[in-house]
Amino acid sequence: MQDQNKPVEQLDSSVEADAWQQLRITLPATQQEAASDLLTGAGALAITLEDPGDDALYEPLPGEMPLWQQVTLVGLFPQAMDLTAIRQLLSNFGAVELERLVEREWSRVWLDDWQPLCFGGRLWVVPSWDEQPRSGTRLLLDPGLAFGTGTHATTALCLEWLAEHQPVSQRVIDFGCGSGVLAVAACCLGAETALAVDIDPQALVATASNAQLNGVAEQVVTLMADKFSPSMYSQADLLVANILFKPLSELAAKFAQMLKPGGNLVLSGLLSAQAEAITDLYRPWFDMECATELNGWIRIRGVRRNA
Repeated sequence: MQDQNKPVEQLDSSVEADAWQQLRITLPATQQEAASDLLTGAGALAITLEDPGDDALYEPLPGEMPLWQQVTLVGLFPQAMDLTAIRQLLSNFGAVELERLVEREWSRVWLDDWQPLCFGGRLWVVPSWDEQPRSGTRLLLDPGLAFGTGTHATTALCLEWLAEHQPVSQRVIDFGCGSGVLAVAACCLGAETALAVDIDPQALVATASNAQLNGVAEQVVTLMADKFSPSMYSQADLLVANILFKPLSELAAKFAQMLKPGGNLVLSGLLSAQAEAITDLYRPWFDMECATELNGWIRIRGVRRNA
């Protein structure tokens, strides 16, 4: 019989003192709570749920915790801990893998794997330690707390649009700002001001930090979404919203209030299959263009009609 508890990498007493070990098991979602309780009882420092396949989950309702049909459960433990007993208990659910992890300087790892990103032939997204001379506009962005480094298709689509339609002297709104990459990029490309709005306080912290890093702190204003009112910023030239279909579907009328006639609306965070529905929702206020697609995600531009 094959040994279900065979370690992925043999552990020995010579490993670094700051190393960790983790147990990994894939099991039905209906069993993950029981397995998680076993890991917690065994002293796991952290428990992570991962998708073992490629099953997307979108927009859970408030209070819901949706799971994939199959879940990979990962428990993190100190290197010195004996995991024989918990491995034996978990083996009742399926094959258990034991892995060794060594503490790493993650900013260094990110740098080793990083490639400069160029959008529209003129906007470069690079980390703060990049010293390569580059023609065009440089946007300094280090790994941090919030979504948005330019690597995801939706962010890339929005950055591409900004680079190709530089918002010189414009008043910009970045609704659902995440890391603030779009607000900061707009100001680096010549925007007069950018209002960055998000529901997550950490996103606003990241945005302010990235604005400071790029020398546009005085131009970027951050605001929690629950404090925002369309009347506060009713004559914007450009509104960019890289969020999800559900909030975008609910915000059409408010976005229309925020933009002046002729103002540009750029929406992303949408799947290709959602293009027609979101276009129909915004058409009462905007002249909507055809979607631009990248890796199954889309960007849609609209122009505010006269009220």
